[in-house]
Amino acid sequence: MTPRGNLQDLAAGGVFAAIGLFFALGAWFDLRIGSAFSMGPGYFPLLLGGLLTTLGIAIALKAVVAARVPFDATSWRGLIMTIAAVVFFAATVRGLGLAPSLCIATMIAASASGQVNLRLAAMLGVSLTFLCVAIFIWGLGLRYATIGPWLGGQ
Repeated sequence: MTPRGNLQDLAAGGVFAAIGLFFALGAWFDLRIGSAFSMGPGYFPLLLGGLLTTLGIAIALKAVVAARVPFDATSWRGLIMTIAAVVFFAATVRGLGLAPSLCIATMIAASASGQVNLRLAAMLGVSLTFLCVAIFIWGLGLRYATIGPWLGGQ
């Protein structure tokens, strides 16, 4: 008899559950939780950690009853470009500003897929950048430099 289970989903569910538990338990033990009407600093991390843990458990349970699917080959290009995009954004957001850093990081992340050309990556970068600037800087009034000092901004 062949063993059942989708190993990729089982692994992903386990990772989601572990990350969710890490944040939920960190909030539970280290921060004041409060209530829905008087939220403390730990309320939101506990809520999101609990949701991520629940999602991870659901994915893992579904994977156990699914037909067996072996791990596929690792997409090294996707892994490297995704990590590079996050590192680039973290290293340049203060110097370049939110808009250029986010646009370039989005284009780097989009290049993780071999199916995205430069034009589509640029359209994704510009549209995501506009959306984030609209939400975080104009809408919420967060104090991020749209254009940073390396480009002559604030």
